[in-house]
Amino acid sequence: MITARPLVETDLPAVLDLLHAYDRRWFGEPLLTLEDVRADWAAPAFDLAVDTEGWDEDDELVAFATLGSRGAIELAVRDDWTGAGLEDALLERWETEARRRGFDVVRRDLPAADDDGRALLQSRGWTVDRDGWILGLAAGSPVEEHDLPDGYAIRPLREEDVPAVHAVISEAFARYGHRRSYDDWRSGTVDRADLTLEHCHVVTWRGEVVGACLVVDPVEETGPEREAWVPQVAVDDDHRRRGLARELLARTALSARGRGVPRLALYTNGDTGALGLYERFGMVVRHSLVECSLTL
Repeated sequence: MITARPLVETDLPAVLDLLHAYDRRWFGEPLLTLEDVRADWAAPAFDLAVDTEGWDEDDELVAFATLGSRGAIELAVRDDWTGAGLEDALLERWETEARRRGFDVVRRDLPAADDDGRALLQSRGWTVDRDGWILGLAAGSPVEEHDLPDGYAIRPLREEDVPAVHAVISEAFARYGHRRSYDDWRSGTVDRADLTLEHCHVVTWRGEVVGACLVVDPVEETGPEREAWVPQVAVDDDHRRRGLARELLARTALSARGRGVPRLALYTNGDTGALGLYERFGMVVRHSLVECSLTL
């Protein structure tokens, strides 16, 4: 018999197991980390008691779903329960709740190869908005630093830079519907246990922060497969097309290699127009996704 309840902090390992099983099914490797989930749960606007639902069978978690403050639905079902209707029921649960709260839209990302998952969403009125890609820079890929235009400089991120970095990133991502409050953004980025400020970089124009590249290091992995993750890289519109984003990535990659993390990865979607930049930098598409949404 299936029973439903809100998730609690002690469910974190079981939730991660479900997410890793889902990732392995579609991507052949786990993508999300413990700190990814922990950061989502730590967001000021997120409340485990009202924004989550876990489904148990004989006291074992077999499915869960969460509703983020910006309408993102995260959902995973144990392999032996896939196709039993749990995905449909969980979507119904959070679509209904999002409408009750007055959300304009809910969103969910799917592996591009998940035809059944896409068909389920489309049967419920969802649309596929854009393609997305996870790209990786291999350990042996050449990375070179280049001179910056006059007036620009790149240096490690400092605590006093954080509000300016939020302003740049918030403005850059607002056009894609991803604007976040300072507290919500900070809890999910610079306050993460796996993010070290001085490992991140900012680019300045005459001393003013006009771009940034954030990076988180792997906590559990060791050896040549260690991979740093870039959650956000952005440059102010007035300073784009000067090679600044590429140079931020180069400094970030070289810095990571210097501390024993030889690989680098990030995510982008078709709206950013950045895929070509990353590929010219030497990154290769590792996984393809689709970003889906339902207008409420």
